[in-house]
Amino acid sequence: MLRVAFVGCGGIGEQYLSVYRALPFVEVVCCIDADLTRATQAAVSVGKQTLAATDFSVALQDDVDLVVINTPNHLHREQTLAALAAGKHVFLQKPVAASLADAEAIAEAADLAHQRGVITGLYLSYFDQPLMHDLRAMAGQGWFGDVAHLYARLMHRGGLAVSQQVLGGQANWRASLKETGGGCFIQLAVHYVHLFQWMLGARVVRVMAMAKNLHCPGIEGEDLACAILEFSNGALATVDMAWNTAGEQLSVHGTRGTCEYIGNQTLLLDSLNGEFHGHVVHYTGRSQQQSPAAPGAAASQQSQIVIAPSLGDWQNPFNQHRLFLEAVAERRAPFVSIAAGVDDLRVVTAVYESARTGKAVAIERK
Repeated sequence: MLRVAFVGCGGIGEQYLSVYRALPFVEVVCCIDADLTRATQAAVSVGKQTLAATDFSVALQDDVDLVVINTPNHLHREQTLAALAAGKHVFLQKPVAASLADAEAIAEAADLAHQRGVITGLYLSYFDQPLMHDLRAMAGQGWFGDVAHLYARLMHRGGLAVSQQVLGGQANWRASLKETGGGCFIQLAVHYVHLFQWMLGARVVRVMAMAKNLHCPGIEGEDLACAILEFSNGALATVDMAWNTAGEQLSVHGTRGTCEYIGNQTLLLDSLNGEFHGHVVHYTGRSQQQSPAAPGAAASQQSQIVIAPSLGDWQNPFNQHRLFLEAVAERRAPFVSIAAGVDDLRVVTAVYESARTGKAVAIERK
């Protein structure tokens, strides 16, 4: 039995608990949150024997094997290092930390802990989606031809709500530049920075960016950011993030095929390389990839609906919480390592430097 301390029970964290309830080899021994009411509600939802607490040190007790950390970014270093020092496996919510220095300290501790058999991993929710795994397979098999450009737009109005909350006198860590590490970009873009490098098997080597706060005076970080990423294989990506409007899209454009995934629902496909059948993608190869007859006219594309599984779907074979728990139980490497998450933060840090200086910034790696 794998005994788990679940730390950070509010927000999106509560959506994961159903995975821990369902798996027969997992027991949640304590739920910890700064708000005791939240911790108690989470503990009750798990089982009668689950302890509710506000003190993180409860997660370090002998009856805990693994600590799941869903807390604000600025707490990640202190909590992760304490858990690793106590010999606990750690599953950490993205991003790794609020700063690159803190993230590197966590990675160093994780490396040392690994030598003692301790497993650490990073949670990135987009890997729950079978579509992402199909897109990587399509890129690897040449379905897109040579990938030339990728596009990501992830925007929601959460910053407007947080700003209003803070201006009304209620604190929120997402409004703090120190506690978050930035604004919308560090919170949202790490998904796509990681996904695109993973899909291409190539690293971001240079960035150019702009960031600003247009509509959220209550938060210290940016509510709008646009970045151009250059990869080691020559491909480019445009990454647009915002907390002041709404919309989501992921696109991959290659010399022989294209994909556009809009609103977490509509998938548009077109390739000269014929059929592809994956976990959720079923492309028949009927499209002709004809150029539009006039500006603004739609090109030939095949359309299908793809809905992402819920974050709490423990039966989803790609559910990252389930996969990490299985990795610990079987003593194997996690799907996403802390080191990979640190590299994402190197890109984020370079984006902020570019936005501040107005210059292109090369990614420096040790």
